[in-house]
Amino acid sequence: MSAQPCSTACLADVSPTATSATRRRRAVALAAALARASTRPPAGDGRRHAVCTAARLLTAAGIRVVVVQPATPWPTGAKLVVANRISWVDDLALRTAVAALPEDDGTIWPGLASIRADQVEAELLRGRSVLVRPEVATTCGTEIGRFVPGRFAPALAAGVPVCPVAVRARVAGRPTTATAQLDGETWWRSAARVLGTADLVLEVHLLPAIAPRRGTTAEVAALAEYAVAGVLEADPPRTITHPPRPRTHAVGLSPRTPAPR
Repeated sequence: MSAQPCSTACLADVSPTATSATRRRRAVALAAALARASTRPPAGDGRRHAVCTAARLLTAAGIRVVVVQPATPWPTGAKLVVANRISWVDDLALRTAVAALPEDDGTIWPGLASIRADQVEAELLRGRSVLVRPEVATTCGTEIGRFVPGRFAPALAAGVPVCPVAVRARVAGRPTTATAQLDGETWWRSAARVLGTADLVLEVHLLPAIAPRRGTTAEVAALAEYAVAGVLEADPPRTITHPPRPRTHAVGLSPRTPAPR
C-alpha cells in the first residue's frame, strides 16, 4: 500500500506496444465516440445510455473489460460501492460493470451522469446505489492509497451495505501502469499511453459486501481497503513502483483531491 503519491517512476516500463496505425485508428474511434456521446442525450434514467457510451469509449480505446463476480452475490437494493481510483479508464469500466450512480470525482464525460458528494446519502436513502472512490488521490494501479473514513459515513447513516471493488490493468496476464493518470497529468497524455498499449485488459473484481452498520466509519473503511488491497497485492511486485509498506489505517485524513480532468 502506498504511503506516498505515485510518481512518473511508476511509468518507467510503459512504452507503446501497439503499431502506429493502430494508435491512429483508436484515436479517431475515440474522438468519434466522444462526439457521439455529446450529441445523444440519455433517455429514461440514463443507465442504458451510460453503459453503452462507456462501452463504446472503452472499445474505441482498445480496452477489454473482464468482470470477476464475488463469491457471495451482493445484496439487492441500495448499496455504497467503493473502488480504487486509477484514472478515467476505470471510471468508464465501473459504469459498465456496476449499476450505481457515480459520485463526481473530477472526471467529466459528456452525457454521463454523476452526483455531488453531498448528495450521496440522499440517493442511498432513495434506494439508489452510489459509487464512490475513497482514496485521497489517484494511484498508478499497482498500489492502493488510504481510504478516507468519512467517505463511508453515508452508508452507515443510510444503513446500506458497502460493496468493495478492486480494479487492476493487465497486459499479457501481468500488471501494468499503462492506464494511470497521475496527479497533474493531462487526460490527453494518459489517453495517448492507453491508445499505445496492445492487448490491454481491465479487471473489475466485485468483492464480498460488508454488512451495514458494522462498526465505525474507520473500521468499515479499513475492511474495504484491505479487501481491495488483497486483490492488488496478489500480483508479483514491481520494483519500479513503491516498495511494500505495512498496512495501517489512519483516521481523520483530509478530503481527497479531485482527479485531473
